[in-house]
Amino acid sequence: MMFNRVQAGRFARASLVGMLLSTASFSLIARAQAEEVVTFWHSMGAAHAPTLEALVAEFNAEHAGEIRVDPIFQGAYGDSLAKLTAAIQASTTPTIVQVYEIGTTLMMDLDVAIPLQDVAADAGIDLTEILPAMSSYYTVGGKLQSLPFNASAPMFYYNKDAFRAAGLDPEQPPTTLAEVREMAESLLIKNGDQVSQYGYVSSVDGWFVEQWFARGDQTYCGAGNGREGRANDVTWDNPVLHNILSFWHDIMDDGVGMNAGRVSGDAIAAFVSGRAATLILTSAPMRDIIERSEFEVGVANFPAPIENAQGSVFNGGASIWLLKDHPEAEQAAALEFIKFLASAEAQGKWSSGTGYIPTNIHAAETDAYKKIVATYPDFDKPRQQLESAAQSVASSGCLVGVLPQARPRLNEVIDSVLLGGDIQQAITEGQDAVNGLIANYNRSVGQ
Repeated sequence: MMFNRVQAGRFARASLVGMLLSTASFSLIARAQAEEVVTFWHSMGAAHAPTLEALVAEFNAEHAGEIRVDPIFQGAYGDSLAKLTAAIQASTTPTIVQVYEIGTTLMMDLDVAIPLQDVAADAGIDLTEILPAMSSYYTVGGKLQSLPFNASAPMFYYNKDAFRAAGLDPEQPPTTLAEVREMAESLLIKNGDQVSQYGYVSSVDGWFVEQWFARGDQTYCGAGNGREGRANDVTWDNPVLHNILSFWHDIMDDGVGMNAGRVSGDAIAAFVSGRAATLILTSAPMRDIIERSEFEVGVANFPAPIENAQGSVFNGGASIWLLKDHPEAEQAAALEFIKFLASAEAQGKWSSGTGYIPTNIHAAETDAYKKIVATYPDFDKPRQQLESAAQSVASSGCLVGVLPQARPRLNEVIDSVLLGGDIQQAITEGQDAVNGLIANYNRSVGQ
């Protein structure tokens, strides 16, 4: 159930932040009669949970008798956010919570979190050590709201052996969708109607489109991507999306590409088995892809949707929010844990263990990160892509409360086009549907 402004008023920011800054300090932890327990809701499943649990165990050991972090898995991001809204009503919120990037506006409208920038300095957290491309997304109203934690970026994977066999230079991957199409045609292997190797594979995922918008320096929603005011609409009807959908339809319709549906694991399986020679996907499973492939895997930056694109991609993933309405000493303990997670050492271990991009600018200098890059040289490319990203309104990502609903609606637009539907009609219908959701959402929060 959505909170309106009146209901959210009991979480008034000024009073709680003032209380935290004026009365909480880390000396409270040392003086506490019992250890402070920090409840940490997260959405890291089986693949990433061991690394997270190891970091929590390390922190707890260092603060034995003073602080204990209790990590509790809450399911997928959407499930966790639904549980959080229920917990707000029941006054049973955790101390800190991991929320995916498209939940940022909802978290702001719920008004249940303390902006990290308001308390970072007193907690000894150096926000300048966060990669700018990552802090940019979570900066709203001039303040960093939460700690970027698990970050990923879209990448282009390709079979270098297949490139060589097709007479393509494996050190010159495509940089635009037009080049992807051209190279995919050269990589296609078929005997009559039987395809033994597709030139390209991808799953249907609206996140790719969000990234292509940013890469093409095109805003996804109004009011400057929601950065200059509250967005009242999405801006899908533009040349960038038309070009993306034309590419997607044509490469599949001509039999050059393979449509893996909405399951990214199926796209990965097609690539690592050699069924498809190129793949667009998030950076997160890179190590798994490399280890499962029996050929040399190349990794390159996300190709631009149009020629001469000036934009940059932004990070996907999630961040950690410090919640209000908890005792000062508990919040201070949580900030100590956040400081630990933000450190170069912790980020180096987190990245090397999971494949996520380290958020700390010094993490690449840590032993853990150097070791993984020595084993997998391409492992550092997603970080380099974000590190070199030009900051703009488009590359900051869209802030609108219904992004969790807009992304699957965009998937329906893609599916419609892949099935032969008219591109303009699909865009118009999808855009109108999401704009209706935005209007309802904005009314629900008193806007």
